[in-house]
Amino acid sequence: MKLSQKVPISDTIEFQVQYADKDPITLRGHYWYNQDSMAPGRKFPAIVEFNPYRCLDGTLSGDCAFYPWVAYKEYLCFRVDLQGSGNSGGVMTDEYTLEELAYCIQVINQIADHELCDGNVGMLGWSWSAINSFMVAAHDDCPAALKAVLVNSGTDDRYNDDVHYNNGAMLKDNVTWAASMWGWRARPPDPLVVGDKWQEMWRERLRDAKFWFKHWGAHQTRDAYWSETSVRDHYPKVKVPVNIISGYQDVTYCNPIPRVVAGLAAAGQHVEGLIGPWGHNSPNLGCPPPRIEWLPYIVSNWWDRWLKGVDPPPDPQWPQLVVWLNESREPGVSIEDMEKGKWVAENSDWEKRKKKLIFYLSEDNRLSPTEPQTAASVATSGHLVINREMLETGSWGICSIEDIPGDQTEADHQSLVFDSEPLAGDLDCFGYPEVKLNLSGDQPLTCLALRLCEVSPDSGKSHLVCYRFFNLCYRDGNQAPPRYVTPGEVFQVTIPLGVMGHTFKQGWRIRLALSTSLFPAMWPTPEIAVATVYTGPVENFSASTLTLPGRNPRDEDDLMPALFPRHPEITCVDSGDYISSEAVPKGRKGGTHNEVKDIGKGRRKRVVVRYVSDGGESISGGPLQDLYDNSYAEQIIQIRPDDPMSIVASSSSTVIVKRKAENGKWKFKYQSSSKVWTEQDREGKYFFRYQANLKTYIANKFGGYRLFEKRTDQGSIERQWL
Repeated sequence: MKLSQKVPISDTIEFQVQYADKDPITLRGHYWYNQDSMAPGRKFPAIVEFNPYRCLDGTLSGDCAFYPWVAYKEYLCFRVDLQGSGNSGGVMTDEYTLEELAYCIQVINQIADHELCDGNVGMLGWSWSAINSFMVAAHDDCPAALKAVLVNSGTDDRYNDDVHYNNGAMLKDNVTWAASMWGWRARPPDPLVVGDKWQEMWRERLRDAKFWFKHWGAHQTRDAYWSETSVRDHYPKVKVPVNIISGYQDVTYCNPIPRVVAGLAAAGQHVEGLIGPWGHNSPNLGCPPPRIEWLPYIVSNWWDRWLKGVDPPPDPQWPQLVVWLNESREPGVSIEDMEKGKWVAENSDWEKRKKKLIFYLSEDNRLSPTEPQTAASVATSGHLVINREMLETGSWGICSIEDIPGDQTEADHQSLVFDSEPLAGDLDCFGYPEVKLNLSGDQPLTCLALRLCEVSPDSGKSHLVCYRFFNLCYRDGNQAPPRYVTPGEVFQVTIPLGVMGHTFKQGWRIRLALSTSLFPAMWPTPEIAVATVYTGPVENFSASTLTLPGRNPRDEDDLMPALFPRHPEITCVDSGDYISSEAVPKGRKGGTHNEVKDIGKGRRKRVVVRYVSDGGESISGGPLQDLYDNSYAEQIIQIRPDDPMSIVASSSSTVIVKRKAENGKWKFKYQSSSKVWTEQDREGKYFFRYQANLKTYIANKFGGYRLFEKRTDQGSIERQWL
């Protein structure tokens, strides 16, 4: 049976919303419904998702692999474009603004009042929409109609566990994501939906367009800009049950899950969590496998419970926190290789059960079970560390590119490393490893990159288990005001690494790698610092340690093989039943890849990292009505190995779209570019400089193009804590 025969997509639905003293605007979207269940007076619960990624020509294919199945189970499933995106009115000025959340709340209330809705609404999302779902759940004006949320690859902490900063150290994504959104937001509304006013709406967006790095680069500390909407700072305000999911390869978004489960449970809210092996995707479609039969479960055991008031089936009932434990393996970048490991059962008390496994940083670069009695000092390299096998900082394994970290040996050789002896037996761990360091630095601004790896007894290769960056200006605590490092002063700092679920196998060595730079993942400080680590007790500080969160087996683990078979049959919908897409004959095929190259010689030598996303040329049918799309984008980050101030991040993209619609020939093109770099003025102050350009074109009467609008946003931001 084709679900499209029973579950159609509605025509465009509109919602009138207003924020503060702004003029009202119209948000637009569509929904799926089970037409066989429709009867006079019958009403259904609803589920809604809001994001800026264009629900018609952006996410429709992916949405159709999920929502029709849920709608078939007698739900109304809404997808709505946020303000200033897709076919919605207004202007988008930033991520997760109070304006955005206000519109989400107003639309939820309108959906609850829809003639087909029974007044019960759920909110869900993946990535952006996962985050705003969580935020609405904690909002002062959270609607009474909202009964539960599902957070897939989201975060509770915009500052530390998103694409901007990592414990105060800036991620390269803080720049590259700004470039991506600069280009993405340049696409216009569709005249098939909004009619002749598409040019007026598009012009409004373009004239108000801002390069968002101007916000993200200016807020370098955990200030109100980040905390106002970060749920981590407001757990007791969450008003509805929360289900939160991600995978270890989705590094920034898996990190909050154990914390969220423990925090919401302590606040008295119902919460469930899941951490799998995959990247930025859903549990039934994620890479790398194993995947799980998730879609039927999430309907019968989550949405039915909270939106229909139906008690979930007693069997199978998943644990409160489902956790995948990876197993030691040779490093590799393939996204389709099945991970070795096992599923285990946890809950909100996971932290109370962990056993601290302490390794001491010792002389001869060893991780020892025995505390050293005297302090030895070892220093990091004063050179820029290049990691050619870790080009991303998060969202790894999204099934379109093999971007999982590879062999870390080359980067390890450039770093300060401490190795354990070969393990005498297997070691299960779950939680957040901690590194306690006695340190001194030679620069006021010093950031650390800490990588926890394992070394193969067979090949000697180094496999990345987890990592974390840390700005030592935050050594007084995550919530404390930053303060510069006093060169030469010895201090102690405790740094939590990213969450891990892992089994270190017998014979493997555990490795801790430390460096004060890690290009391209971590944006370098203006001067590459040298950090000196003191391995034993020094100046009344206890010895430097690595503490792993050991895990003992639980009786509940015995149920997991039956709940999560290794090769399950996966329920999903063939989105091709709704939207056809095919490559243009003899057109460019496209593809996605990352690459790193060395160019030039001597002082002109540069390391260049290039990220290419080539959409090729395609024609999409169904609701898109033979839409031709030709898109190409690339981002380049380059640096001279001897000069951290030489880093430059640039982007460019070109998109051409056309269609013969009822109202005449429609064709547009846009070209976007951006550049971010750093400079020092005569007074010795450091600055970010940025410039972003947009040029847009529409069809002229001769079949070519004429300039429609162009926009430049440029500026300067003082680097105070970076």
